Amino acid sequence: MDKSIEKKQIKSITKDSDSVDFEKKTVQQKTISTQEAVQLAMKQFDAYLPTILAENSDAGIDLQIPNVGDFTGDGVEDVAIYFNLVPKDGGNAIISQGLSLYQNTGQNVKVIAGYDPEYLFAFDTIRDGKIHVTKLEYAETDGRCCPSIKTPHTLTIKGNRAY
Repeated sequence: MDKSIEKKQIKSITKDSDSVDFEKKTVQQKTISTQEAVQLAMKQFDAYLPTILAENSDAGIDLQIPNVGDFTGDGVEDVAIYFNLVPKDGGNAIISQGLSLYQNTGQNVKVIAGYDPEYLFAFDTIRDGKIHVTKLEYAETDGRCCPSIKTPHTLTIKGNRAY
């Protein structure tokens, strides 16, 4: 009878120590820095860029600007890459622009959504768990360089889309 109690205690201690070992291993996993998250996101974006350009055969990439901030609400800095496409043959028109949104899991980054509106916008900031942009529109008297109607907009992320 004493041996059976002893075996139960040993099993219990072993189970507890296994749990502690697992927790130690989890804590000891390397967490990537914000800079590493940006590098990983840029690498993933660069790998996907040929697909974006195939959909816009007359365009080339002009800008790729990474921005960081926690927009997933998990306390870890995520990455939003702003990009725009311009004519391959030159000129200063913007054919398309967008954001690719990457969640930083702590060990890696994964694309979670894209923002590709049918209007011009300017990326503002990531603040208070939200991505802020400004919608740009032209008034009748505006030159092509300078849209004067500016409307603040906060993005909502749902599924793999941001709007």
